[in-house]
Amino acid sequence: GLHAELSRLIREQGFTVVGAGSAAELGGANGITDYTARQVAVRSDMDPAAQVKTLAHELGHVLMHGPNQQEARGHRGVVEVEAESVALMIGAAHGMDTSEYTIPYVSTWAGQVKDQEPAEVVKATGERVRQTAISVLEQLDTPQVVDGTPPGLERNPPQRSGAVRQSPEPKDMQRTGPAPEPAGMRREPAASAGVERSGL
Repeated sequence: GLHAELSRLIREQGFTVVGAGSAAELGGANGITDYTARQVAVRSDMDPAAQVKTLAHELGHVLMHGPNQQEARGHRGVVEVEAESVALMIGAAHGMDTSEYTIPYVSTWAGQVKDQEPAEVVKATGERVRQTAISVLEQLDTPQVVDGTPPGLERNPPQRSGAVRQSPEPKDMQRTGPAPEPAGMRREPAASAGVERSGL
C-alpha cells in the first residue's frame, strides 16, 4: 500500500502521478518532478521497491523544492541530498534498506556543493529532512515497522555519565574517496526550469 499512499500525498499537493516506460523517457532519470506541468513521473520498468523509493524521493521534491521555495533551491546538490534522505527515512520506516543506493547518491550530490564538505551538507539538511519525513510518515496509512531511523544510525545515542557524547558521523556517510556516480543520475548543474530529475 505504500505506492498508493505516496501517490495520494503527491496528488494532494496538486500533482498527477504517471508512469514512464524507461529511463530514456525521463532523460536518463528514474523519476522526475515537473513543477510547471504539476506532474511526477516514475519509471514503471523498475522493480516495485525501486518505484516506491523513487516515488518517496519525488514526494520529497514536491514538498521541499517548489518554485516558491527559492532558498531551498540554492544548489542542485542540496535538493538531491534532501529528497533522497527523505526517501531513505520513509523506506526505513517500512522495512526497506535503501542505503546501498542512497549513500553513494547522497555522497555524490553533497560532494558537488561548492565550498562545503559533503558531511556538512548532509548535517545542514538534517532538520529539514527529519521534519519532512516525519510529516509524511504521520500522514501515511501504511504499516510502519520502525520510526524512520535509517539502518545503522541511532536517533538517540546513549549518554555516558559525566561526559557529553556527540554522535559520530555514520560510517556509511564518511567520505573515503570519490563516490561513484549512481546509475541514471545526470551530472548537470541544474535541471531544466521547473523540472527536477532524480536517480532511483
